[in-house]
Amino acid sequence: MINSNNASLTHPRRSTPRRRLPAALLCTGLALLGMTGCSKVKSTAKGVADRALLRPSPTGLNVGIDADANRDSPVALDVVLIKDKNFWKAAPAMSAKEWFAQKNDLQRRYGKKMQVQSWEWVPGQPIGPITVKAPRGLSGAMVFANYPTPGTHSAPLPLGSKININLQKDDFTMEQGK
Repeated sequence: MINSNNASLTHPRRSTPRRRLPAALLCTGLALLGMTGCSKVKSTAKGVADRALLRPSPTGLNVGIDADANRDSPVALDVVLIKDKNFWKAAPAMSAKEWFAQKNDLQRRYGKKMQVQSWEWVPGQPIGPITVKAPRGLSGAMVFANYPTPGTHSAPLPLGSKININLQKDDFTMEQGK
């Protein structure tokens, strides 16, 4: 220790092993506690990282199809996950008829900036729960149902929750699930 009066060194207190022991035990205990809770810490850290990197939570879809859906014909349904901001601006105005006519071209044009999940069901078919995992950097998502009747048959898909979709005779409905 330096004494400011005469700038000479005085004898500092020497730490004895008895004083270091409680600190060493405390550090060891904290390290062991951290190791036992690793999986919980990792899962919490992953959740925080996913939110920080803009990865929405998975979306649960419960799809039902009426016995007379699509005038008793199979119904094609696409969920489109869009990363391109310009395409996302145009997508909500796109009808299902336009989507299905341009689908292959749009997939070539946007490549990895767009992911498509497609299904086709017959009227009355039982459908199990569907999980849609959204990628990081997603601008938005759309649902398109291929009906021959007039109408858009499309809607933006809210992400990170449960959604009920009911395929009906001439159109589909979509609502927040519980």
